[in-house]
Amino acid sequence: MTKFSKIIGLALVLVAATSVQAQPKRGSMGMYGELAVSPIKLDLDDGAQSKAGYNVNSLRAIFGQQFHPNLAVEGMLGLGLGDDTKTVVVDGISAKSSVKMNHFMGVYLRANTQLTPDLEVFGRAGFARMNMRSTVVAGNMSEKTNFSDNSFSYGVGMNFNLNKTSYLGLDVMRYNTDGKSKVQGVALTAGYRF
Repeated sequence: MTKFSKIIGLALVLVAATSVQAQPKRGSMGMYGELAVSPIKLDLDDGAQSKAGYNVNSLRAIFGQQFHPNLAVEGMLGLGLGDDTKTVVVDGISAKSSVKMNHFMGVYLRANTQLTPDLEVFGRAGFARMNMRSTVVAGNMSEKTNFSDNSFSYGVGMNFNLNKTSYLGLDVMRYNTDGKSKVQGVALTAGYRF
């Protein structure tokens, strides 16, 4: 799937969600906050002969403002929890490579609709910035590098209302779309509507 077709697909989802007739629903307007634990898979094109897939955990917070029954704007902040180490081969030399996600942030437009009074589905699209640290150790040599990735980001998910103000959710996010590297995660979310 090309980048252009992904953007067109997300635009169609946003248009479809806004064309749905607004229906009375719980917490349809106002602010909300979410806290999630998310395992993130980092498939980094780091110059190794084969891509190393790193698995790290993160803690993610989202604050949003529902400004239309089917649209919201969101801000996301996240912290990496721990790191992952792999053995990689670079230019015929075996090395230990460790990656840690320091933090990430993003701004999103979220389109949502109620399938039932308690079940909501949504899609979000926006921009994310990630800051990571890589440490490579080969023999007696060690090199640490901090790097950032800024990219278009998108995801889909669903929320189940527990009551008028609280809900549980599950979403899948792609945090970057540029280059050969891929950063994606699944999050289990607890949310509260203010």
